[in-house]
Amino acid sequence: MLYSVAAQFVAAEMQRLIFLFIFYLCTGPVLAAGIIQDLQLLIDQKVYDQAALNGEHLLKKHSGNPEIEFLTAYAYQMNGQQDKASRHYQNIIRWNPELPEPRNNLAMIYLSKGDYDKASELLINAINSHRSYATAYANLSSIYTGIASEAYRRAVSETNEPVNYANRIELTALTRLTPLGQNRIVGNISQPELTENPAIGVTLAKRVMDWAQAWSEKDFDAYISYYSTEHKRNYATHAKWVEQRKQRLLRLGFIKIGVSNIQIRAQTKNLAIIDFQQSFDSIDYSDRVIKRLGLSRINSKWKITDERVLSVL
Repeated sequence: MLYSVAAQFVAAEMQRLIFLFIFYLCTGPVLAAGIIQDLQLLIDQKVYDQAALNGEHLLKKHSGNPEIEFLTAYAYQMNGQQDKASRHYQNIIRWNPELPEPRNNLAMIYLSKGDYDKASELLINAINSHRSYATAYANLSSIYTGIASEAYRRAVSETNEPVNYANRIELTALTRLTPLGQNRIVGNISQPELTENPAIGVTLAKRVMDWAQAWSEKDFDAYISYYSTEHKRNYATHAKWVEQRKQRLLRLGFIKIGVSNIQIRAQTKNLAIIDFQQSFDSIDYSDRVIKRLGLSRINSKWKITDERVLSVL
């Protein structure tokens, strides 16, 4: 008799536990979505101090949730607590390397500290993690443009003021994570997922080699044709940059430019970032560098929009 009562009690308790487990499975995601919406609401209302406090509290119960940690990091960032924001962004990057948004926002923090190389590296990694990530492309372009603009301003004004590129660079911060494989919303524009096309990669590599050959042969018209008409480096206009390049290229004697180890760092249908080793040899000068080219597809042609030396070998 006692055995029968005990068995009935155990069976009833098991049914209760199973019910609670099923209830948790059904309602857990709803509860998680609800608290994320509440946290997002505080962000949207710019109540950053409360959002950060709530976020930290929620992470104790939902450790490792990338959405909660991302919003917490953003709240700290907007509240001027950059070190705390960095720590949370780095946690997300460590455990969710496929998400580009944490790298984008962390790049803004490094930029504010004057570390432009680290900011650029983070944005390039964001692009590598998500080929169609338009925000990172736009922010990376802003960094390059801002640096060039500041360099030109200092050159023409001969100022002794400390360099502060960040004053001339405005990046786009993000407040939402979206799953990979879905369209990403950047502003009001939907960015469809793009995959790397091997044929485009071959075309880009050949484009770099042909550019180097035109340079070596001192075929100035062909050499210049590889650049966008918007490219001006540190000069006021494209025309002034072209004139400078013409004077320098045509006055040199024998030159030979070699390229090797071409690596496509990021690529979409119309944008690409390429790194490679470049050798330059002339009668009285030679060097070896790692160079980066930014290219855009313009009227079906890949044009150089950015050119920079990353390091000297």
